[in-house]
Amino acid sequence: MHRRPGDVGDAIGTGVDDARRTGVADPHRVNADDAYVIGVDVGGTSTKLGRYRPGANDLEGFRSRPTGAQRAPAEVLADLATTIRELTALDTATPLALGVGVPATLSRLGRIEVLPNFAPGWRGLDVAAALTDATGLPAVAVNDARAFTLAEARLGAAAGARTAFGVTLGTGVGGGLVIDGRLHRGDSGNAGEFGHHVHDPHGPRCGCGSHGCIEVYASAPALVAAVMRAFAQGAAPVLARLAGGRRDAVTPALIAEAAAAGDPICADALDRVALVLGVALANVTTLVSPERVVIGGGMANLGDALFAPLRRVLAAYAPTAGERLPTIVRAALGDRAGALGAALHAIDTVG
Repeated sequence: MHRRPGDVGDAIGTGVDDARRTGVADPHRVNADDAYVIGVDVGGTSTKLGRYRPGANDLEGFRSRPTGAQRAPAEVLADLATTIRELTALDTATPLALGVGVPATLSRLGRIEVLPNFAPGWRGLDVAAALTDATGLPAVAVNDARAFTLAEARLGAAAGARTAFGVTLGTGVGGGLVIDGRLHRGDSGNAGEFGHHVHDPHGPRCGCGSHGCIEVYASAPALVAAVMRAFAQGAAPVLARLAGGRRDAVTPALIAEAAAAGDPICADALDRVALVLGVALANVTTLVSPERVVIGGGMANLGDALFAPLRRVLAAYAPTAGERLPTIVRAALGDRAGALGAALHAIDTVG
């Protein structure tokens, strides 16, 4: 990690370096009173951030800015650093560290390996080190779905559960695992990568390079794609009426509405998504036995149209859990979860 002499990060930056090498930070590094960390959630469309004080339940100064993901990495990071400096200038207390969640697969040392839906040039980039250079703050990076899971486990829908598994359902599918209140990252640093659990090794090729991943079947685009042939052929009349005949009006929410109104094509598509997710969660349950499963992202808004069949599938395919099936709940923290989780991860990593 690169730091300039005299930066605020000097006092605690060693804790970040210790954690990157060993996975364990020195708990005595962070001891400033009334200090805070910055939490950042970088998304393909918008970037959200705010100040977080240890022990608080929410972010202060929360704000959202367009990411401009198709710009060069240097431009995106320069704009983010400017916003971070603006945020710290509004508080007289000491900013101790920066946690940044990114929709990417990261190496154990925090370098980006796969970052879909962004311009070229991100692969191999150490986002945390780049932001440290730009802001003077010690920084740590974490996958955005893992950040979501940590926030929901500590402060949201899974608060109080010893073991929680998080799932994000949107443009992609992500996941994370928290055990005894700590994010479990595994040896690779990418434990909990639920969307790239293989459902069918002979299935369609996934953006990650594998075949038949959950993301191919259960993301929002996958659900929409599953009904479009029938829609185009006039075989989904309820959906066509609700969409006004427009393909671009078809969304997961509209598919759920059509299913509730009796459209069998849409009902079948939702059941297939629930089957894929439910079988995968049954496997997670057999291996990890989480107390709670938290589902977030845009498709969580489908509610019981998705959750009811998902619970049935989970019960059918996890017989060894007996009466200890995990409770499936909807995420509680909304669009702040990623930034909150990134801040919590920074605190855990720094000390």
